[in-house]
Formats: sequence, structure tokens, C-alpha cells
Amino acid sequence: MIRKILMLLFALVLAPTTLPAQDGTTDVLIKSLAIKVKMYPGDYKSYAGLGAAYLQKGRETGDSADYELAKKALSKSLDLMSNDPAAAFAMTQMAVACMAEHQFEEAYTWAQKALAVGSGDPSPWAIAGDALADMGDYQNAAEAYSRLKLVYGSEDERQSISYQHDSRLSYLRLIAGDSQGAIQLMQGAVKTATETHMPKENIAWSNYQLGEEYFQAGDTTHAEEAYLAALQLYPGYYRALAGLAKVRSAQGSYHEAAALYDRAIAAVPYPEYAAALGDVYRALGESGKAQKEFELVEFISHLSEINQQIHNRDLAWFYADHGMKLEQAVLLARRELEVRHDVYTWDALAWALFRQGESKEAAAVMSHALSQGTRDAQLFFHAGMIYADLGDTARAQEFLHEALAINPHFHPIHAETARQTLAWLATKTGSSPVQEAANAK
Repeated sequence: MIRKILMLLFALVLAPTTLPAQDGTTDVLIKSLAIKVKMYPGDYKSYAGLGAAYLQKGRETGDSADYELAKKALSKSLDLMSNDPAAAFAMTQMAVACMAEHQFEEAYTWAQKALAVGSGDPSPWAIAGDALADMGDYQNAAEAYSRLKLVYGSEDERQSISYQHDSRLSYLRLIAGDSQGAIQLMQGAVKTATETHMPKENIAWSNYQLGEEYFQAGDTTHAEEAYLAALQLYPGYYRALAGLAKVRSAQGSYHEAAALYDRAIAAVPYPEYAAALGDVYRALGESGKAQKEFELVEFISHLSEINQQIHNRDLAWFYADHGMKLEQAVLLARRELEVRHDVYTWDALAWALFRQGESKEAAAVMSHALSQGTRDAQLFFHAGMIYADLGDTARAQEFLHEALAINPHFHPIHAETARQTLAWLATKTGSSPVQEAANAK
């Protein structure tokens, strides 16, 4: 545990500014703009550019401190220039910063302000849609994305708007259960990002997101190709490393998966990566190593107030998955639901309630998670376990079969639990895997 803490502190505090997941371009831009605003303190454009650069840095490092630096620079820009079309860019970037910190209502408000000043740039509709989607208002999110159109402007500007439209609509298609439609849109977004020479991290993210959509659809072959494409373009990219680790885990290559998760955590210590690594160690039968990773999950999640805000849902899932602090898991999920009403927050609450022994309430909550028709093995697994505990054999079998049909290796532990539960439901002899799961640590 001491080794992990030291590694984490080194990554966050003592390491050079260029982590393995970065190429240094953003650092150069930040330094340049920081010098410029010192020389010209009334230059609102440079402050807005500095804020945007810090946001890009946050994407690359995963360090929440960059979002606060971004908001500080953007606030200065808006102090110098507001209620003018020229302020739209800073307002839009402020909306992005709020999204990064899971302040969804604030993000929507800033996007609306950016649209109201009348710059003619439709980009704020993208952030407005993102905020609405996270708040569970998928219909109005789709309406917001539909406004991402640009009749006039350069070819690059039109391509940028096209990218924003396709990449976001892809997510809504995925939520609606149209996996192939989502993948086709994301393929187009990757092509556009590449052709317009977007920053390498943005192109890598697009490939990573395509990989995520392939994996959710159970296509590990194409998921692997997408993650590798991201890593080829942007070596050390933490998201793609974690994605490839997930593929290796699904393929049963647990040692390679563990090594990849280790690299991802070394670049950007996200709690979900430590949790996934712990589960890989569980699958390998290395309980001591698993426990160390589980301790790291909590350590990362409580590093700062912003971390606690961002990782509420992740921590609720983690506690529920491992039978830990179940009252806290329910509390965290309910707290997240106060600001975020998407299908995955409903799922987190349902899963936490089930693990706490409240399966009847969990089933009612789970209906919200399934309401959009999302085809995700995790959702179906959770639903199947809940209905198995309620004694509804038919529905439990339906959901568990569907989870395994989508992706028979969706999780190193849960996929096997799904198979065991189906076998038990077919005979109902011996101890119930449902209760074993509920008691698991």
C-alpha cells in the first residue's frame, strides 16, 4: 500500500508536467498564454485561450486541479468581456469546465448564456446536450444535438461541428440500444477528427470511444483495434491502456491485463482502473494484491473535494460490487442521483440497494436504468441478479442470458456469476449464487 501511495503522490505532485499520456504541446501553449496575459492583462481572448488550454490539459492528465485553473482564467476573461458575442467562446469553455466537474445544471446554464449572446457559433448546443444527457433528459439532449449545424463558415468549421454532432449522437444511439448505429456515427467522427488534424489526444479519445462502443456490443476484436489505434497515435494514453486491459481480461489474458491497468494508473490514477485491476487479481486468485488495489480506490476517491464529487457513482459501484460499506454505497448513489439522472446512475443505485438486501426497491429503481433500451451487459446482469433474488425466475433468466449473449466476458468476476446463477435457476439446488454474490467481499 505504501508503494502505491508514493506512486500516486509522485504522479500528482512531484512528477514532471509531461506524463506518459502527453506529448507536451499543451504545456507549451499554456506557458505561452500565461506569459501573454501577464504582458497584456486586459487581453480577454488570451485568458479565454488559457482557460481552454487548461481544459485540454485536464483531458490529458485527468487532474481535476486543471479544471479549477481553467475556470479561473475563463472567469478573468469574462470579467473583461461579457454580454457580447465575443464572450461566447469563454462561456462555452466555462460550460465544458462545469461538465468536467459534474456540475451539470451550471454547464447547461453557461451553454445557454453562450447561445444567448448571439455569436452565431452553434458549438454551445453540444455542451447543452451533454448536460441534458447526464441529467437523463435524452429527448431534449437529442434536440440540442440536432441544432449542431453550420450553414456558413469555413470547411474546417463545418467539419468541427459535424464531429461534435456525430460523436455526441453516437452516445445517444448507444443509450437507445442502437449499437450499430452508434458505431457507424463514431467511425465517422474518428474519420473527421483525423482529417481535420484535431489535437492528438482528441483523435485518440475518438478511437477510444469507438473501442468502448465495440466492447459494449461484445465485439472485442474491433474494440482491440480501436484501442490500439489510439495508442499508436498517442502512446501511453491512459484511457486506451485501460480499454485494452479490459479486452485482455475478456480474452482471459489476466497477467497482461494487470500490466496494462498498472500502466494506466501510473499515467492517471483513476479509481475505476484500480477497481478493475483488483478484480483482475481476484480472477487470478491473488487476493492480497486485489486488496491493495481496493484500498487505492478509496484513497484516490477521497484525495480532494472535487474527486469526491466526480467519483460518487464509481465509488458506489465499487462498494456494491465488493460488498463493502453498503449503506455508504446507497448514500453515494442517491447523492449522485440528485444531480445526475442518466441510466447508469439509476443502475448504480439499484445495484447498491440489491447488495444491501433491498431487492424490491432495487427492481423499481432498475426499471429506470432499463427504460431507454440500453444494451449493456452490466445493466442486464444487475437486473438478472435482482430478479433472481426476488424469485422471478423467468425474468432473471431472460436478463442473465441477454447479458452473456451481448458479451460472454463482460467482467472477470460477474460473467462467471451470471453463468452460475443461470445454472442454479435451472435446478434451484444447492446454495444460491445470488446470496453468494450478496455476501461477497
